[in-house]
Amino acid sequence: MNAGLDIEMPYRMVRQQYLPAAIERGEVSWDTIDRSVERIIATLLRFDRVLSSPSPSIDLLGGPEHRSLAREAAGRAVVLLRNEPIDGATALPLDPSQRVAVIGRLADTVNIGDGGSSDVWDLSCRTVLDGVRDAIADVTHDDGSDVERAATVASAADIAVVVVGYTYLDEGEYIGETDSSLMSMFPKGDEPDVIDRFQGSLHDLPPAVKPPRLGERPRMFSRGGDRTSLRLLPADVELIHRVAAANPRTVVVVQAGSAVITTEWADEVAAIAQAWYGGAEAGPGLADVLVGAVNPSARLPFTVPVDEADLPAFDIDATTFTYDRWHGWWRASRRNIAPAHSFGFGLSYTTFELGGASGAVDERGVVVRGIVRNTGDRDGTDVVQVYVTLPDGDAPDRLIGFARVDVAAGTSATFEITVPLDRLATRDSEHRAWRAAAGRHTITIARFAGDPEATHIPLDL
Repeated sequence: MNAGLDIEMPYRMVRQQYLPAAIERGEVSWDTIDRSVERIIATLLRFDRVLSSPSPSIDLLGGPEHRSLAREAAGRAVVLLRNEPIDGATALPLDPSQRVAVIGRLADTVNIGDGGSSDVWDLSCRTVLDGVRDAIADVTHDDGSDVERAATVASAADIAVVVVGYTYLDEGEYIGETDSSLMSMFPKGDEPDVIDRFQGSLHDLPPAVKPPRLGERPRMFSRGGDRTSLRLLPADVELIHRVAAANPRTVVVVQAGSAVITTEWADEVAAIAQAWYGGAEAGPGLADVLVGAVNPSARLPFTVPVDEADLPAFDIDATTFTYDRWHGWWRASRRNIAPAHSFGFGLSYTTFELGGASGAVDERGVVVRGIVRNTGDRDGTDVVQVYVTLPDGDAPDRLIGFARVDVAAGTSATFEITVPLDRLATRDSEHRAWRAAAGRHTITIARFAGDPEATHIPLDL
């Protein structure tokens, strides 16, 4: 409450149980509670026009426009991490006339992530196998449970696509051991009229059958949680080794919500794509990228290390631990640790160059301009990134702006990125305030963190 947490979601379940005692001890004042109540009510009032408007027809849900948008989002999210040439041509994009083997336990599994609040009853999710079969005529499938059989299937194909990664059981929402009073905190039916309206709305819904894939899911809170390793499961690693040995044109698709160390097998495969949990149209969206209907343009929102030793120490059994600000790409940069894949990294089916970069300060803030050249033979989208090095040597660099720039093959396009000066402010912990930017700053225009071809521009603020 004192730090500004006005409302606990989805109900009063963890922090609220300690609030009455904190009020009695004087650690939280009634003025603070009144402030939170006022802000909650003010938000409801600001959005009253929206909240009181009739809801859209339920017939819109899952309609063609929604499916199209979900497919576009799935395709635009794919990050291409590796794409090596085999016999003079890169492994991707696939030729639709090729025979493709799709292999792995997740290839034909609906895998949309968490088993908690982010999971939904989408009744027609499309898997990777579904998407590839839509795009390519000659497709074989093996679930990878027998690596010898999978290798045989892969060897008979022109190219093998191995789908590996995690599910909600590996990195799902984890509540942990909760207070015994947790269940008693479920809100009571203190608004009978609201409950009646809700129950009435349920009768108007078309009947729905729980998808079979959810049949074995636990009710209430799921038991997933943090991974204990950043590497793939041993069975996935063995499958990649065997398939890659059987077919040099092996593409690995990783379904995961965060970084996966690929060092032990990356050099054996021709291509790697991070596909995340792609939602209802995960398969078609990924297939659009695999066959080149969509040129990959996504970028990594984290650093992928070469080894766990490149990261801060981790103890899953620790009850307390102190981490400083130097983690992720900041730590790698400060210690001159070369990552497997940098923050902001991502490949395309074409190539780009940045040129003519400049930076200046005006009434809007820092304005960065430049040119992106598409030096390849395919239309594509580059992501220009702007970083800043602050005068304070103990402050990590920051990503302060970026822009997606569409560039047709063989042409150039200009970009302009405006960065408000408050993004350069630093925190004064002692006074609990933000300190305005001042002094020598270095603006870096790059295509990823640590880009050796970046442009560096000093600016005095």
